[in-house]
Amino acid sequence: WPPRVKAMFGISPDAPVNMDEDFYPRIHPEDRAHVVAAYAAANDPEQRALYDVEYRTIGKEDGITRWVHAKGRGVFNEAGRCLRVIGTAIDITGHREMAEALRHSEEKLRLATDSAEIGLWDMDVLHNRNYPDARVQAMFGLPPDAVQSADAYFAQIHPDDAERVVAAYREAFDPVKRSVYDVEYRVRGKDGVTRWIGAKGRGVFDSNGSCLRVIGTAIDITRKKETAEALRRSEEQLRLATEFAEVGLWDVDVPNDQLYWPRRVNRMFGLREDAPVAMKQFRALIHPEDRRRVVGAALACCDPQIRAPYDLEYRIVRQDNGAVRWIAARGRAIFSDDNRCLRMLGIIVDVTQRKEIEQEIRELNETLEHRVAERTAALEKSEEQIRKAEQALQQAQKMEAIGNLTGGIAHDFNNLLQGVAGSLDLIRRKPENVERVRRWAEAGLQAAERGAKLTAQLLAFSRAQKLELQPVNVPTLLQRSRDLLTRTLGSNVRLRFDLDPKATTVLCDETQLELAVLNLAINARDAMPDGGTVAISTAVWNDIADRELPAGNYVEFRISDTGTGMPPDVVARAFDPFFTTKGVGKGTGLGLSQVYGMARQAGGVARIDSEPGRGTSVSIFLPVTEAVAEGTPKPQAVLEAHAGPATILVIDDDRDVRRFMSETLDALGYAVLQAEDGPAGLEMLRLSPDLVILDYAMPGMTGAEVAQKLRATHPALPIVFASGYADTSALDGAIPGAAVLRKPFRVGELQDAIREGLKQSERRPA
Repeated sequence: WPPRVKAMFGISPDAPVNMDEDFYPRIHPEDRAHVVAAYAAANDPEQRALYDVEYRTIGKEDGITRWVHAKGRGVFNEAGRCLRVIGTAIDITGHREMAEALRHSEEKLRLATDSAEIGLWDMDVLHNRNYPDARVQAMFGLPPDAVQSADAYFAQIHPDDAERVVAAYREAFDPVKRSVYDVEYRVRGKDGVTRWIGAKGRGVFDSNGSCLRVIGTAIDITRKKETAEALRRSEEQLRLATEFAEVGLWDVDVPNDQLYWPRRVNRMFGLREDAPVAMKQFRALIHPEDRRRVVGAALACCDPQIRAPYDLEYRIVRQDNGAVRWIAARGRAIFSDDNRCLRMLGIIVDVTQRKEIEQEIRELNETLEHRVAERTAALEKSEEQIRKAEQALQQAQKMEAIGNLTGGIAHDFNNLLQGVAGSLDLIRRKPENVERVRRWAEAGLQAAERGAKLTAQLLAFSRAQKLELQPVNVPTLLQRSRDLLTRTLGSNVRLRFDLDPKATTVLCDETQLELAVLNLAINARDAMPDGGTVAISTAVWNDIADRELPAGNYVEFRISDTGTGMPPDVVARAFDPFFTTKGVGKGTGLGLSQVYGMARQAGGVARIDSEPGRGTSVSIFLPVTEAVAEGTPKPQAVLEAHAGPATILVIDDDRDVRRFMSETLDALGYAVLQAEDGPAGLEMLRLSPDLVILDYAMPGMTGAEVAQKLRATHPALPIVFASGYADTSALDGAIPGAAVLRKPFRVGELQDAIREGLKQSERRPA
């Protein structure tokens, strides 16, 4: 080996060389195998391959690692035996180190561009070709392996940006200008997406000054542009809003004691529009009487322990003309992580005009108060006369309403009393005819029950009667009412039913609903003096959505007629109490108000649809219930004697009621004691009655007061209240759990109440 080759293996120039000791052992272990294989292929007479390898050596004497590039060929004799391998060896350590450094540099560049999402591009000016990397391809909506000409590249640039981009590109490869290519533009990608691109680059020129290529970077700045545009719009909106509202913004750099605000605020303080403002100058413009308060508010706002909101109004003295203006300021402080106040920022408004108006209002109020005091003194003189006039008007209105009500009620009650009196008169005339006596007695009872229903109608209007809401079978109720309705309407009115089979059970007061249907049918009859048709129909409404009704399912009762109808002004007042279009004595004006009150208390509503000449329809909406309605009402109990002796004390101020109950109780087999008032009844307790029947409304000592005294001395004595009032809440409050009989009542109801009271007495401990 010549000295140069020996040096590649770290061997001295004059040292002998042995292949087995100085060649193979000196080759780096990672490269040794492929060197041996290449050398063997060069020695092989069949292959006679070119010996061309790069490998590392480890210096024998100096231990230095070097890179060697060796080339050679084998020399063979005629027999094909390899005699020697002759070749060259070059020390390429410097070249390999440069290549490795370049690889590291390229790797760093790749990592940097990947981290910054920067793409690289290389525009070959001579051949009009563009060589972008995969990231730039993606920015243009192209697949990674797409080939693109320079013309195609420029064709994708947005028309509004193309001229500017082309001009910048030409200046970049201009040998005279050699400008930096630095542009932002939009591209319309092949994928249909428009993106914003920020590109930078420089031209590469040869020795003759010709531009060979333009190389540079590109970055997708779409999000940055969108953010900037959103910020611009937001700032524009804020600017317009503050200008429109005449509001100024302010920002205090607390550490540097510097104040920043727009020109508008400078004008507000009488300063030059372009003049910078320090906090010292701002404080000097505050009115002396307000300065300490303003400074104190700012200190409290900046104090990290307090952090109070900055919200106050103060006066300033304009610098240009000395005018005093009122200012309203609001803001807050911004603190660092270590609780240092960095900034205060907020808004400021000139409220001088508002303050002046407030002052004018105060002065006006003082004037008005003085005038009001004068007028009040004058009005007090005539106040008594006005009060008397109002009382007279109210009395007149009350009497008018009572007159309307009395006339109608008198008519209805006279008809009912006629039925009762006529039946009793017939019984008195022919008491021996048992069958007729029974029929006349039943007729009298029916008339009395209708009177009770009329009373219930009045109580429903006044809300004194609490409805007994229970499941009511719709078909049964209407079928039971059919005969009564037919007789009531008369022969010249046709009654038609159209019932929905799905309309089965509703929640309401059965008596009030039956009375409502009867009232509406009578109204329909009266609206058809020449006869016509009354139609009663039912329908089911599921999941009804109505502002007057809670969500749910309802049954609609509709009573329609073919009568004269009503104008809108009458329809608007139809549900008003005492309002009636009938003549005096022909109606109370309570029928429709009772219908409406019944529907509302049951959780429904009533409505009217009517036009002159087209008839009237009244609808009652009542809530559907899944509960099962009770069967047909049980018949009245037959008068039979009580099994076992018992003494009943009757306390009632009405002589006829006392006589009726006494005779009835006597017929039932009870011993009877009578008292006309509370004190007399308490005196009779010495006779040890088993049960007390007590009238609630008596003069002097009321039924409730009597009952309380009874319970105090005889706690086990059962009490049954008999009351013409429907509201029993007062009774429940006085004597909880006491039985109540509502007048008028049947004998069977009286008998049941007594039996239940005596049973409870037996169960109650003595």
